[in-house]
Amino acid sequence: MKIAVYGLGYVGSTTLACLAEMGHEMIGTDPNPGKVELINAGKSPMVEPGLPEMLAKHRATGRIRATTDGREAFKDADACLLCVGTPPMADGFVDQRVLEKVVLEIADLRLESGRTCPMLVRSTALPVVHQDIIAILEERLAGRQTPAYVVHPEFLREGSAIDDFFHPAKIVFGCTGECGRNFSESLYPGITAPTVYTDPLTAALAKYADNCFHAVKVTFANEIGALCKGMGVDSRLVMDVFCLDTKLNISPVYLKPGFAYGGSCLGKDLAAMNAYGKRTGIHVPMLANVEESNLNQIRAVADRILATGTKSVGLFGLAFKERTDDLRDSPLVILGERLDKAGVKIHIYDPAIYAVAYSGSHMAYALEHLPDLRRMISDDAPKVIGASDTIVISRAFPGLAWRDLPWREGHSIMDLNGSLDLAGVDVPVTGLYW
Repeated sequence: MKIAVYGLGYVGSTTLACLAEMGHEMIGTDPNPGKVELINAGKSPMVEPGLPEMLAKHRATGRIRATTDGREAFKDADACLLCVGTPPMADGFVDQRVLEKVVLEIADLRLESGRTCPMLVRSTALPVVHQDIIAILEERLAGRQTPAYVVHPEFLREGSAIDDFFHPAKIVFGCTGECGRNFSESLYPGITAPTVYTDPLTAALAKYADNCFHAVKVTFANEIGALCKGMGVDSRLVMDVFCLDTKLNISPVYLKPGFAYGGSCLGKDLAAMNAYGKRTGIHVPMLANVEESNLNQIRAVADRILATGTKSVGLFGLAFKERTDDLRDSPLVILGERLDKAGVKIHIYDPAIYAVAYSGSHMAYALEHLPDLRRMISDDAPKVIGASDTIVISRAFPGLAWRDLPWREGHSIMDLNGSLDLAGVDVPVTGLYW
């Protein structure tokens, strides 16, 4: 295929060379004549291992050329890949001006030529930016063409970009319609990787989630390193041991949006590390703020429930997680307490808790926060449903089919889990973050 690449920085130049290596006929365009001259001389505009050789190879084969003229680049292209800069503005927000300008230039060329040439945007931009640009694009096209706009984030690391290109962990396309998807399906012949076709906003935010998590990982490792250093422990050995656990640590576990964490381990151990840091003057701001962020999750859910004006809430689940009766530091206990203090009548369904004796440290914690727990809790799900207006569900319960419960007009559900089977439940459902 013939593909035009707009923007010849790190991403654009790597994309240009690698797609040529895969057999595509490539033309790159950039307003910087210096970059264009280097590409046309078979040289790389930046330092990237393997890139100079690949550019030289395919400049010689004729699969690569470059121009400062965007119109010339578009002329015979089957698709346009946009790799232009989206730098931060003074407040950190995305500067979308160059991306928007290029999109509209291509839109005008599409209308002039009568060809719906898909635009695959590799430039990193927030979902709200793409939403704005798609709206502007649709206005410019005025119904004469479909947007054919695809958010196609890149996951290339400088210094290993070519290897990342040919051996991706995943490939993501956020398509506005079939035209863009049809082209996307034939873009990478021979590359095998998990491929996701989704909407543009999800695709855009997936890139930000990746990079934010990478920043968190670096910060986490460094803060653990600082605490290890203070205790005279080699942090490299500690993190080597940490990374051996691919069941919980380096895994998808705990990486799904849901309610706050709780239980007797996480909060206690986090507090101990933070206390050591304070006593010894070791500054670990990320770890120090994790508890506050966790509490904010509970406050936010309570505020959302109270904002509805509900008078009664049915909590399905009180223990901090499924398959346990441990109530220590359970976020559901704290949620119940906040609602109770606000004058909401609380009803609780958790058979594991209902069946245990009201003794032990975990029960003492619950009674401290919910003194009327004995009155609130039940092992009768229909009874809890019948007595409540808002149902807050934290998890599934074996043998309990939600659709078979006595739902009525006026009921609403807040889903804190995100993977519940609520098919056949004909009442409004609000997800926590979905």
